[in-house]
Amino acid sequence: MQKRTGKTATVEVTENVPVGTSDEVLIAEQEGRMVQSAETVQSEDGPVITTHTRPGTLVLYKPTESHGYLPRTVSASALRQLLKQGWKQVCPDCNKRHINKDGIESTDPNLCDARDPVAVRVCRVCTKRIFDNRQFTYDGKMGGDDPNVIEDEAGSSTPEERTLASLHLHYWTWHPREAQMMKIPPLPAALQPAAPGETRQANERAI
Repeated sequence: MQKRTGKTATVEVTENVPVGTSDEVLIAEQEGRMVQSAETVQSEDGPVITTHTRPGTLVLYKPTESHGYLPRTVSASALRQLLKQGWKQVCPDCNKRHINKDGIESTDPNLCDARDPVAVRVCRVCTKRIFDNRQFTYDGKMGGDDPNVIEDEAGSSTPEERTLASLHLHYWTWHPREAQMMKIPPLPAALQPAAPGETRQANERAI
């Protein structure tokens, strides 16, 4: 839009807010998309290349009860069901996709300029970023006006304590040798990994 005042012209620039495509178009584009990756292993006869085919992934914005919408990487094969559950293509909090400095859509919650940034730690082995997304939301009346709800007191914690606990869980789950070398305290029995990359009560999304 351009406004003229006498001999001087001023220009007003209006930013276009991305709204994404329709859900039907997104499903048609993504649902059947497959990607391939190659893995090379050494055998007695030399290197063997194994090709893996899996559904593609994309970033959607998950609705939460207390933190607005959080970005998550999801499988394209689950796209239809997630959209039915209220997941969004564009963050409803800031009306934008969260794009990092490399121009790639990211799951970093601190890229949303409509919410306060959260604390983060970084794994020294794989550089995975561990965000403080699990803040306590206990407000003293979890049952609202329901007189039948027994109110339990929640323990308090700091962002430093929460991110450190999550980082230790990540080390023991994905990098147990390094966790041992770093002398990180062992996990409680209920969380000890049953196999590399697994825990009894946690999975990759929760770590």
